[in-house]
Amino acid sequence: MNQFLTMPGAEPFLFPGSHTGVLLIHGFTGSPAAMRGLGKYLNETQGYTALGIRLPGHGTHVDDLRRPAWRDWITAVEDGLNLLKDMSDHIYVAGLSMGGILTLITANRYQVSGVAALSAPYGLTNDWRVPLMRPLSLFVPKFKKPGAVGIAAETSYRYFVPHAIAEAAGLAKLMQAGLPKINVPVLLIQSRGDKVVEPNALDLLSERLTTPHKETLWLEKSGHVITLDVEHEIVYQRVAQFFSQLEK
Repeated sequence: MNQFLTMPGAEPFLFPGSHTGVLLIHGFTGSPAAMRGLGKYLNETQGYTALGIRLPGHGTHVDDLRRPAWRDWITAVEDGLNLLKDMSDHIYVAGLSMGGILTLITANRYQVSGVAALSAPYGLTNDWRVPLMRPLSLFVPKFKKPGAVGIAAETSYRYFVPHAIAEAAGLAKLMQAGLPKINVPVLLIQSRGDKVVEPNALDLLSERLTTPHKETLWLEKSGHVITLDVEHEIVYQRVAQFFSQLEK
């Protein structure tokens, strides 16, 4: 009898490969399903060992998002880095959306060789409602997502949790403070059709990054979840190219 709490398709993954490792981090309310295709591509084309983690409160039941703090999400990233450290000589990190925020925090705090932040917000769209999320969480445990947010293929929740939004906002502030301190290569990718993050999030991030090696790519046809959308092959190829050129 299947007693797993994890939603089918939301499981973490490991594709064993070379002594170059890649940590892949999914987005807010999503699951490792959003990063599995990229991980498989990097493993098959570059030979990398690809590890996709599942952030606490994700990929199980939406009510589970009422518990984790942003520190728990960073700890999950640390767990992934520690696992890869025993298998890898070099570690790269790629993250989507909130996973992109965690990726940039990782670039500042830990020893990694390069990172790719995909559809990463700068803040949380500067929505006036975000500061109200913590008090709102005392009365409203969850509310239905707008249609533009999340897709079924990433095994995403259909609801937002005010507590988790407040924690994600705290995570974004931590990322912002660390951007000027990042000194590893950074790749930023965003789609002009993204209706979730700031329309100029890529530019806001790039302007505050002082690392001498940063690259950007604008997509034209995709929405927010660019690792699964119509231009996902472009994303896979560019991330693979970016990481592989750092090894030369």
